[in-house]
Amino acid sequence: MDLKELREEINNIDEQLLRLLQERAEVSKKVGSFKANIGGVVHVPHRENEILNRLRELNHGIYPVEAIEKIWSEIFFASRSVQHPNRVAFLGPSGSFGHMASLSFFGRHSVMIPITPQTDIFTEVETERADFGVVAIQNSVFGTVRDVLERFQHTSLKICAELYQPIRHHLISKSPLNEIKRIYSHSQPFAQCRIWINQNMKSIEQVEVVSTSDAAMRAAEEPSTAAIASKLASEIYDVPVIVDSIMDEPDNATRFLVIGNQLIGSTGNDCTSIFFAIRDRVGALYEILGVLMKHDLSLCYIESLPSRSSPWEYIFFADIEGHLDDDNVHSVFANLDDLCRDVKILGSYPRGAK
Repeated sequence: MDLKELREEINNIDEQLLRLLQERAEVSKKVGSFKANIGGVVHVPHRENEILNRLRELNHGIYPVEAIEKIWSEIFFASRSVQHPNRVAFLGPSGSFGHMASLSFFGRHSVMIPITPQTDIFTEVETERADFGVVAIQNSVFGTVRDVLERFQHTSLKICAELYQPIRHHLISKSPLNEIKRIYSHSQPFAQCRIWINQNMKSIEQVEVVSTSDAAMRAAEEPSTAAIASKLASEIYDVPVIVDSIMDEPDNATRFLVIGNQLIGSTGNDCTSIFFAIRDRVGALYEILGVLMKHDLSLCYIESLPSRSSPWEYIFFADIEGHLDDDNVHSVFANLDDLCRDVKILGSYPRGAK
């Protein structure tokens, strides 16, 4: 078989793939209509995880598993768009890291709704102006986002998924590096890029603004200025990256939570988030940790915060390994009801890839 014949064979396979994708889209539309009739939701993360797990088991060829996952992620995005585009609220303006995280999870076919401040994202979903919200809960360098954590105490929304967004800062400008007289950015990127700035632009004026997106907009309009912002902001506001990746911590990442009104089924690799208030007695927290150990469950994360109901009383936010449908997790919560003054389950959801 010569090169021309091989290429013709690839063309034939591509045509078959396209025809099958169109057939899949037609079935997706029928699924969307069925969901609409019964009041179901379009985005069902555990169903997508089931499909991916099945494909991983079937993939015995030379195609890399990572490539299969990326291809089917795009297929999922396209399928949702023909059913009903998700309305997703994120911390704006456009070009923020919350915007990047939302796009990576829901795809570019979704309707993106920029919201400020971040806690108002909850209201947007509660009032059904958005189907889902994406909120930052932790940063690997700066820790917990407290106002978001506290907002979870006062909502009926559930956590539907988690995702980890790498934080990469770039210097963007329409001017050459040696002509820049002012740099715009948010206070956090300035702090996260301190070493590079001190080594390369220490004498340049630094102006703090409300967001990296706002910084990018200013750099787009003002000559001889730059911004520290994301690559997405560079694309949206048409300001070229002139120095790539200037952050001090190359592994900096933010954990985002997807919030919505749906309960997520078990995938086999899940996390359950809760609030609990302990009874005021010696060893109360130790007893709770003992319950987790007894049922062979890991406590992935724990954070305390004031209860606000009584001075010097605290509640705890915790991530526990497993899903509420798992027998050992169910048993743990039966015990916690006896040990705690109050337990609020925020949701069980698929673990995000770090």
